[in-house]
Amino acid sequence: MKDFLTVDRVANQIRLRRSTYTGTFLLVEGSSDKTFYQRFVDKLVCELVETSGKPSSKQCAIDILKILEQSNFQGVLAIVDADFDRLETLLYTSNNLLCTDSHDLETMLINSPAFNKVLAEFASEEKIGKFNRDVRSVLLELGISVGYLLWISKCEGLNLTFDGIKFSKFLDEQTLQIDEIKLIQEVKNKSQAYSLKDEDLREQLKTQKSNNHDPW
Repeated sequence: MKDFLTVDRVANQIRLRRSTYTGTFLLVEGSSDKTFYQRFVDKLVCELVETSGKPSSKQCAIDILKILEQSNFQGVLAIVDADFDRLETLLYTSNNLLCTDSHDLETMLINSPAFNKVLAEFASEEKIGKFNRDVRSVLLELGISVGYLLWISKCEGLNLTFDGIKFSKFLDEQTLQIDEIKLIQEVKNKSQAYSLKDEDLREQLKTQKSNNHDPW
């Protein structure tokens, strides 16, 4: 169920602010996104508005944008995670709706030069040399199984819970390989979705991965 009260309230607050503020309103998903994006805007002419509510902060941002656009409100943008939108039929498009270049803000950062700076600051050159693999590629590879399972949950309406899953339950820290059955079991346990069959989800994973979608 959509949180219409929150959406309407935020839209009305923005309309009221227009009487004293002539700059742009930038809708973003949650506090962490606001912290990130505020570094790149001129606060004198751009005000960030954090959105939250059901079914998601992203959908709230889009719904607020739609309400304001329908009333011909000028000077509003929304930045949201692309998630799986590029792999599906988009329900809403707008010149004022901006999506991350890859799945979300985190993958966009990993796929940027900023990640090299993080490695240079916190990683051991000796250990990276011994690792003898591209760290960025390994992280992407490890995320694919989790990402596809999340997408399957979304498409099938399984409502599986991924927040708080323990990666140590299905990731071999020595080989950096994911045991997909253990991944499925960990997500099922976290979601209390015990009726789902491990092999059925494993087969769906294999089918989706064979479609060769852009991993980013």
